[in-house]
Amino acid sequence: MDILLVKQFKNNVLNPSFISLLISILALLFALFLQYVFGYEPCRLCMFQRYVYVILIMISMIGLFYYTNKVIHFLLLISFMTVTSISFWHMGVELQWWAASLECSGMTENIGSLKEELKNINDKPVASCDQISPKLLNVSLVQWSFVYGLVSFIFLTILIIKNNLKKNI
Repeated sequence: MDILLVKQFKNNVLNPSFISLLISILALLFALFLQYVFGYEPCRLCMFQRYVYVILIMISMIGLFYYTNKVIHFLLLISFMTVTSISFWHMGVELQWWAASLECSGMTENIGSLKEELKNINDKPVASCDQISPKLLNVSLVQWSFVYGLVSFIFLTILIIKNNLKKNI
C-alpha cells in the first residue's frame, strides 16, 4: 500500500500541469513581493507577463483534472513560450536593442484636456520599460525573468515529451 502511495505522489509531482502551476505561482508571488515590499512598480511588459502567468495558473488547474489531455500540454507550452517571448522583448527594450513603444517608454501622447492631464498627474506613476530594472547578482530582473521563462519552457517541454514517450511504450 505504501508503495502505491509513493508512486501516485511521484506521478502527481511530475505532472506538467502541477509543475507549471508551481512555476507560475512562484513567479507571481515574487513579482508581487517586489512590488509591495520593495516598491518596484511594474511596467506594461511586466504586467503582460503577469497576465500570462495568471492564464497559466488557470490552464494548470484545469490540467490537474484532465492530465492526460494533450491539448492542455500544448496550451501550457504555448503560454510559457509567450512569457519567454514577452520577457525577451522586454530585455531587448531594456538593453536598447530596439525601441520601446510610446506607452512602454512612459511618454504618452496628449489625449485629453488640461483638466484631464492635471487629474492624471495624481495617478500612480507607471514604470518605464526602457529603464534598467534593479539588479540581482549583477543581472537585471528583466534578464532573470527571461532566464526563468526560458528554463521553465525547456524543462516543461522535456517533461511533456518524456511523459508522452513513457505512455507510448
